[in-house]
Amino acid sequence: MPYKNIVIKGFINVIIFITLSFWEFLYLELFLKKAVTDFPNDIIIKNVVLMMLVNLMLASVLQSVRAAFLISCFLVLAAGIANFFVISFRGYGIVYMDFYAIKTAATVAGGYSYKVTPYFLAGCFTGAAGILTSIHLPRRHKGNYFGKKPLIVSITGIAICLAFTAWINFDATFFRGVSSITWDHNIGISDYGYLLYFTANAGKARVEEPPGYSAEKADKILSVYESEKDYSGNSKTGQKNPNIIMIMNESFSDLRVLGDYQTDIDVMPFYDSLKENTIKGYVQSSVYGGYTSNSEFEFLTGCSKVFLPGNPYLQYMDGYLPSVISNIKSQKGYDEAVAIHPYNASGYNRNRVYPLLYFDKFLSMDDFENPILVRDYISDLSSYQKIEELYENKKEGSSLCVFNVTMQNHNPYNNTSYKFKDNVHVTSFPAGMQAEQYLSLIKMSDDALEQLITYFQNVDEPVIILLFGDHQPHLPDLFYKDLMGKMPLQFTQEDTMLKHKVPFLIWANYDIQEMFIDKASINYLSSIFLDAAGLKSSNFNRYLLDLYKKLPAISAVGSYDSTGTLHEKSERNNKYSQLMKEYEIVQYNYLFDDENRLDRHFRADP
Repeated sequence: MPYKNIVIKGFINVIIFITLSFWEFLYLELFLKKAVTDFPNDIIIKNVVLMMLVNLMLASVLQSVRAAFLISCFLVLAAGIANFFVISFRGYGIVYMDFYAIKTAATVAGGYSYKVTPYFLAGCFTGAAGILTSIHLPRRHKGNYFGKKPLIVSITGIAICLAFTAWINFDATFFRGVSSITWDHNIGISDYGYLLYFTANAGKARVEEPPGYSAEKADKILSVYESEKDYSGNSKTGQKNPNIIMIMNESFSDLRVLGDYQTDIDVMPFYDSLKENTIKGYVQSSVYGGYTSNSEFEFLTGCSKVFLPGNPYLQYMDGYLPSVISNIKSQKGYDEAVAIHPYNASGYNRNRVYPLLYFDKFLSMDDFENPILVRDYISDLSSYQKIEELYENKKEGSSLCVFNVTMQNHNPYNNTSYKFKDNVHVTSFPAGMQAEQYLSLIKMSDDALEQLITYFQNVDEPVIILLFGDHQPHLPDLFYKDLMGKMPLQFTQEDTMLKHKVPFLIWANYDIQEMFIDKASINYLSSIFLDAAGLKSSNFNRYLLDLYKKLPAISAVGSYDSTGTLHEKSERNNKYSQLMKEYEIVQYNYLFDDENRLDRHFRADP
């Protein structure tokens, strides 16, 4: 073949290779409701380059461009469809760390109904066109797979892929400004394209030792909080240690923090009425719309997700860890700690993780006989009645310790068959079915809370109850536009912080100091609760209470200092960054430095 024809054929093959890679990028983004014209040129190029990298690796290994594109077009189509369904119930697409939670996600996703959109159809048709085009590409010439020429071409292609992968891993140029957008996956995916954002954040899956870390430094930080005070009994109640009830209520939130709106029925009248012997306020959650177990982890351990990618329950929990549970159990009267979650026991590995946090018993949906169902989930009322049952059957002279993760308010909020007793309607603007169904569920949670507190108002023993929300719900974008005046993609970080703000309350059937706390975060909540209950705390708890005075709210989204100033984790060389460095050192010692973990600082002495 003349040299000129070889050059022309090679040029045509390169154009086809680039065009099909671009085509895959195009239809992958359609499933995320994005058009190519929505992205700047440099972002388009980077996404297409990553797609070409995948295709080059496949083509090099298979020695066939046709086979490579048949496989990649099919995989991209499957990824687009999967993203469409995940976005429908969670609000953002699949990110790298979701692969650790596939089993849980699949279980929950089965309860949703999905609506086909023009973007979904466009993505399917465009993806099918890519597959049909790939079928008509030239087949690989027959010959020895390990022949000299094909082998040289394959090795060269693989070498290029490996070299490029090494470059983007060790040089920040390619991902500059992308991997830092972790506080809102939806914005990151929308701004940078799915493949670029997914790849950039895959690099955040590892937890590395903090700069300057040593067990000695962690010890120096925590030794300041060594307690020399003799502890003997609970001074708050004047008698036995109180019965402890801790409730993390699924998607429990107060949407009034987002803006003013009116409803025909009060949504949280009982919660609002609680004042006597009550501490209440708001905490920042590190998650939105899902990942319940991350809030659970922050509460039980006192650690913050700001230093941790992914899901700790699925990745980092491989041994016993001191927790608020072990600290409570170390004190007089708490013979048994019970966890309750009225859903699948295996969700987020809870059946494996709870014993590692020193729970003695775990009650899941299988332990509820004939519960009241709200839509397809066990109700808050039934979940709270299980707590009352545990109280009535506890060992005489012992104090109850229970942690309850509810399920009633889990999305989706589009069940048209369930009939609410109190169907809440928004009267200030057309909020839509999903928002109104969610508010109707919160009204049911408020009613269940009233029943629970009324029950424990009438018992003779001291009882203290903590209730908080794990995260806000994911609702349609138009709801936020009507309430906040802008679409979620236009939110500032301050706006996003509001979407991560959830209510909490501490109530006791005996005298405690009333208080309203406007800013806190879930990682501090167990330390605040132990202090309110008059129970002994660990050095780590006391450290957290001191840090709380300086940085009242720390989350993966952002942090507030005592002046109300909002900070990002990436800040350097200021008082805020120094406090965060110390917290990261302490947390690393607690979670990852097994050989040198300073257990004496993380345990409350009996």
